[in-house]
Amino acid sequence: MAEGPEGYIVDTNVLVSRRLRVLEEIEKPLYVTETVVLEYMNWVERQRRLMLQRGERERARGYERLLTLFPRLLESLGIALLHARLEAGDVEEAARLVLERSVDPGDALLAVTARKLRLGVVSGDRDWERLRDYIADLLIP
Repeated sequence: MAEGPEGYIVDTNVLVSRRLRVLEEIEKPLYVTETVVLEYMNWVERQRRLMLQRGERERARGYERLLTLFPRLLESLGIALLHARLEAGDVEEAARLVLERSVDPGDALLAVTARKLRLGVVSGDRDWERLRDYIADLLIP
């Protein structure tokens, strides 16, 4: 794989950070999986509920806008939805990664997907160092 990965899966932590512009510099296709979409939506909803609990209704509405604008964000950054099509064996492998390497279940599922499809990962999460053998490349913004 001397020419590098065929594309990159964008990890959730990049999408919720202020480092989105780094994605514009990547010249390979960018993807998110259903796992990333779910993690992003869960993060936004947790933040929205937290703001409501604090009585910060305007900030809560800001998170509501984030949630509704998420598809446009993906489109504007040229990020496509990748259907992982995981099978039972893939889930078993991800479970092993969670237990043996102490990684987040979402990251484990992304690692298995990246391996199957020969993709890299863009992530600000240093836990990916423990999964380097599963991915074609790691870009840390």
